[in-house]
Amino acid sequence: MDERRNRPEYDNSPKKWRYNFSKSLFTFWKNVKMYGDKNERITEEITFFKQVLDFFFAEKDELSILFDGIDIKVDKVRIRGQRQDDKYFEDIYDLFLSLCMSGITFKKGVRDDEILTLLAVMGKYPVGREPKIKAYERVKADLPPLDHIEIYPYDPEESGNLPIYTPEQSVRQIYCSLCRDYGDIRKMVDAAESIPLRMTERRVQDLISIVSNTKKIETIEFIMFLASNPSFKSSTESAFTVSNVIWSILVAKKLKIDMQSIKRIAVSSYFQYFSKDQEKGYSALSRMDEFNYDRIEAAVNSAYRINDFSEKALLEDRSASSGTLSGEILKVVSYFSAVTRKWPDNSFYRCPLMTRPQAVRSIVNLCTKGVFNKEIAEAFFSMSGIYPIGSIVKLFDGTPAVVVKRFKNFFEKSEILLLDKNLSVGERKVVTAENILDVPDSAGIVLPESTTVQILNTFLDEREINNEKSE
Repeated sequence: MDERRNRPEYDNSPKKWRYNFSKSLFTFWKNVKMYGDKNERITEEITFFKQVLDFFFAEKDELSILFDGIDIKVDKVRIRGQRQDDKYFEDIYDLFLSLCMSGITFKKGVRDDEILTLLAVMGKYPVGREPKIKAYERVKADLPPLDHIEIYPYDPEESGNLPIYTPEQSVRQIYCSLCRDYGDIRKMVDAAESIPLRMTERRVQDLISIVSNTKKIETIEFIMFLASNPSFKSSTESAFTVSNVIWSILVAKKLKIDMQSIKRIAVSSYFQYFSKDQEKGYSALSRMDEFNYDRIEAAVNSAYRINDFSEKALLEDRSASSGTLSGEILKVVSYFSAVTRKWPDNSFYRCPLMTRPQAVRSIVNLCTKGVFNKEIAEAFFSMSGIYPIGSIVKLFDGTPAVVVKRFKNFFEKSEILLLDKNLSVGERKVVTAENILDVPDSAGIVLPESTTVQILNTFLDEREINNEKSE
């Protein structure tokens, strides 16, 4: 551990800066408590503390330190003191426990005076081990409104009780977590750190369990809509990656592949493109602490990934994949995700973008030319339908709409959500596929965030109605 922390690449590691944040917060609070908020040491503390915040604010809008009664987490990652100078962790534990606080969130744009105000109020109270909710209430009462800082209470009587989520809420939480983790993992690879494979495995396994156990087609359709998101927090790469995870699970389930293999395929899809440098990515995955098939398969697929999804390149190298079942599945789902999204200039698809229906037709066409495995392509088409969920279409009168139910063929009825001229969600309409048209100009379009939220809410509202009816 000490050897790794002394390596130059560790300087830009999120892990190092999470430790910096926890240590800086504690020493800053301690100095304010001892010397007040008008002391020369305070200037040094706040300068470093803001430097730490700026590291995270470069890619995030906020940073949190959380306490759940057992662990301290920074940026949602559990941290633990492992060196001689990390003994302050016990003191942080005591601080949160005695003030009955479960967390502090600092938002981008936080001012020096806001930070000093918070720490000065926190420093007014003695530190002990017995949590009392009145302690938090006193802190809250003493704090003036802070625009860029939020604090949260810790209830010792309720600690340890996990909230009960609906399948849709769980899926949305998993989706967001996998997307957020993706950027951090890429940094870890660049810093030559060990990547948190087990954390990813757990989230992937939870998603597989939901897909496998649900008896509601609405839940699967909700998952498909999440997979259609072209970006997450302005990151095309993270949305592309999690979309591949979702589609690989759906296709593998359709092919009736065993559960353990589905997990390996999904984990492999998450790590396939996580490093722009293929050799560095392969090295990070093959650096094994134990014999792990998930890591081995991910390493193989990251080494044999496709870097050019143009039809010309695919036809020239029809065998471009790892040759494994997972490699063949990822070849199909990665193609679908790659050709339907706008990419930065240095990415691997620079040809004209396709709509989702165009991409499905292209997969079928390339399958006849030997580019894709026929069985896998058919499984994908069976799941996506002719107008995949999330496709932007229009009625014959020109009214735009978004597909929210699968269209298995041109004659079976399914559902769309109409959009008004401001792209706000209107009524839900039942139509056959022969009564709607693809919109080529919509290829790669990103709907306003408010519209996406409205569509997501229609899935959740529908599920609540269905649950009420079933009960």
